[in-house]
Amino acid sequence: MASIRAFPTYYSPLGFQKLTVSSSPVGFTIPDLGVPVRAVIFTLETNDIRMKVDGGAASATDGLLIKANDIVEILNVTAIKNCSLMAVGADATVQIEYFGGGA
Repeated sequence: MASIRAFPTYYSPLGFQKLTVSSSPVGFTIPDLGVPVRAVIFTLETNDIRMKVDGGAASATDGLLIKANDIVEILNVTAIKNCSLMAVGADATVQIEYFGGGA
């Protein structure tokens, strides 16, 4: 059974993205609304991926292994900007919701 943790009440949804992750590393397309993105939650819909948030590029063998159906929260502005995703094998679909607000 999956659980979802709610973000602070002062975070507001800023945007949504559906992303295909394949054999080249990709990052988030962060919406530019004049409000900083402070949190991201994403679900991995299909196939496994690798993720790095240290500024390096993920590869099929390097990075945190995220399994299909996992839910990932990133609550750090630098980690969101640095996030790199890459498929382990077949293309994967990631559905992302961006949040901002607060101090």
